[in-house]
Amino acid sequence: MAILALVGTTGCEKELELDKGETPLAVSFSAESVECDQRSDAQEALQITWTSGTNQGTGAAISYLFEMDLKGNDFQGGIKYDIGKTDSRVISFTHKELTDTLMHYFPAIPLEQFSEFEVRVTATVSSPSVPTQVSPVKVIKIAPYKWRVLNLYIIGDATPNGWDNQLATAMIRDYENISHFTWQGMLKTGEIKFNAQLGSWFPCYVRDNDDPTKMHYREKEEDYPDNKWKIETAGNYLIDVNLDKLTVSFTNLDGEVPFTTLYLVGEAAPTAIELEQSSEDPFVFTYNGTLAAGNMLISSTTATSGCAGYQPSGDNGLGTTGILLIDDIGLASNQWNIPSANKYSVELNLRENRLEIGNYVGYEHIWIMGSAAPGGWSWDNITEMQRDASNPNVFTYEGPLKAESATTPGELKFPLEIDRSFGGDFILAPQANCPMSANGTYFIGNQPDNKWIVPESEAGNYRITIDVENETISFVKL
Repeated sequence: MAILALVGTTGCEKELELDKGETPLAVSFSAESVECDQRSDAQEALQITWTSGTNQGTGAAISYLFEMDLKGNDFQGGIKYDIGKTDSRVISFTHKELTDTLMHYFPAIPLEQFSEFEVRVTATVSSPSVPTQVSPVKVIKIAPYKWRVLNLYIIGDATPNGWDNQLATAMIRDYENISHFTWQGMLKTGEIKFNAQLGSWFPCYVRDNDDPTKMHYREKEEDYPDNKWKIETAGNYLIDVNLDKLTVSFTNLDGEVPFTTLYLVGEAAPTAIELEQSSEDPFVFTYNGTLAAGNMLISSTTATSGCAGYQPSGDNGLGTTGILLIDDIGLASNQWNIPSANKYSVELNLRENRLEIGNYVGYEHIWIMGSAAPGGWSWDNITEMQRDASNPNVFTYEGPLKAESATTPGELKFPLEIDRSFGGDFILAPQANCPMSANGTYFIGNQPDNKWIVPESEAGNYRITIDVENETISFVKL
């Protein structure tokens, strides 16, 4: 079957050489043994050639019969191909073609193990005066490969690129053991599974119903339930997968987080300010907001002494500094100094033992949502506001705002995160059914669920500007 396409140019396509000389018929291989490798699918694995044999000077054409069978079968089965008249006495296989051909004709042979095959060619001369010639039998060892998934990707809301299967994150394949894949990096809380093809949901590997260390190959929807693994704690993970054994392990390399609650205390924070622990990385704590002028430490409680915390290990101004854990911050030998009252962004990283204090950056993304917005209340069609290139705290939207109907105004609020449960934070109006204005204020939260309204009489194109540093919102009709 597959071998039919592998034979070289036949004598029907060009004038045959009529004088074959007295060359004995013999078969040759490009290698005496071949170990097929799926990673080299398109490369040539084996070339089989044979000499012309002789027509004893009669000028008669010679036809060839190619045979290949398992050693000891005496050519009772296997491959038999009547090549016919040709001067092109070559059969060539790529690694894939050779494996596919052997699997078709010899389905019982073991994979990834050498089997011995016998090859011979029979030459029949069209002149009855010349006897049929049979080449000496030649033996070759071939190990067909076992088909495996050669690429594996992690996908899910716990992974760096979420559920976008075009951007799934590639794992690293072990070249010595192509069934073994690893990946190391940050995982968020959420779900994860493994795709075998970029841009497609199948084939994939999913979690066993009962044993989370086992996985199942899922080639189509009905093969197995679409179970995912759940990452309960964000952190730096090592993922180890063996596709032969269908096993997987997730190892959190971080260990325990030293603290789950930390505070800014001191002159710069007269009332202790709780840092927010990141949901994506529990070793990272942040604060974006106002600090007074003066010294500051990081405390494990709201107190300024008698408790553990962190002081600077070196320089104590703005920018990035090292941190030093001390048992009693009341005995600190160094403190951070905030030069003037202002809004700042503070990031504490306990994995890298550093504190960074810089210009206030409130949010990286703001979206517009509601019955007055282009995408309505749909998370799939939500419109992102444009962040100002020169001032990252200013976001704008220019476009239409509409009412629901002539009698029902449209509504607006502004998500700060994609949370399809509507349980995340929003920029909300200071009062219910709030009219739009050029000099408005807002608050951040989830309740009360106050919204701005767009009556039918005020529908049209608007420029909305949100300044998260000064906490203002402006609606200007264009």
